[in-house]
Amino acid sequence: MGSSICSRLRKWRKSFSSKKTEDKEILNVNEIVVDGEESAKEQLNEILQGEDVEEIKVASYTKEDLGELIEDLKKQLAKHRCNKPEKEKLLLELGHAHYKLCKFPAAKDYYAQYFSLVKRQRSLLRLQRAYCNLGCVYKRLGDIEKAVEYFESGLAISEELHDKSCQARMYNNLGNICEMQQDFEGAIYYQLERRKISESLKDGNSVSKADASIANAYHCLGNLRASIAYYERVVLWLRRKLVYQERQRSRWDLVSQLPIEDEQWV
Repeated sequence: MGSSICSRLRKWRKSFSSKKTEDKEILNVNEIVVDGEESAKEQLNEILQGEDVEEIKVASYTKEDLGELIEDLKKQLAKHRCNKPEKEKLLLELGHAHYKLCKFPAAKDYYAQYFSLVKRQRSLLRLQRAYCNLGCVYKRLGDIEKAVEYFESGLAISEELHDKSCQARMYNNLGNICEMQQDFEGAIYYQLERRKISESLKDGNSVSKADASIANAYHCLGNLRASIAYYERVVLWLRRKLVYQERQRSRWDLVSQLPIEDEQWV
């Protein structure tokens, strides 16, 4: 599954190497940002959400609560061994709970059980989630080769399903692995792909995170001009976000000062 992805990356590396002395696009990057400032304001009306790992339902739990939650989920799992939909849900939540507690071997076991279930059912939508979760946990366990294999498989499925949000998540994870291995050219490639998709989804927060990763990679490669240009994009986005939050806070303050009439009963 990952052969076409590797092929695209190799082609991009050749292009990147041949254009190292050409900074025209980078030189004009700030002008593009300024010109697009008005259109970008619409993005601030949406709730900004983070990404990277597959959505974790248990993220709001404290560490103290997670232990009790895991015991409760195990009891439910024992009761629903023959109920496949419920079993899938419980295995996934148990994997998430152990991942949140940094108990990665246990998380891997539950994610693997979830993976085997959805693989037999040939559900591509759930299978791409399983690949992403296993990729994340193998990355945490230090098995980078296995993590890349799962992320590339998940990316291939997300491309088949035209699931852009999942594609962006997979590209981000692959980019992070490249950065961990000091393959900064690879990191730039994957983050640029993530950025392109995030722009099409009008996800300004994800675009900004991609810009930060690209800026860091260029910095490590010694291309300070490109690095500064992308960092300036991040600063510009954060400034817009701060202005938006201040405006929202002012509006709520005004609303809270309005007199409230007593409720009238019929």
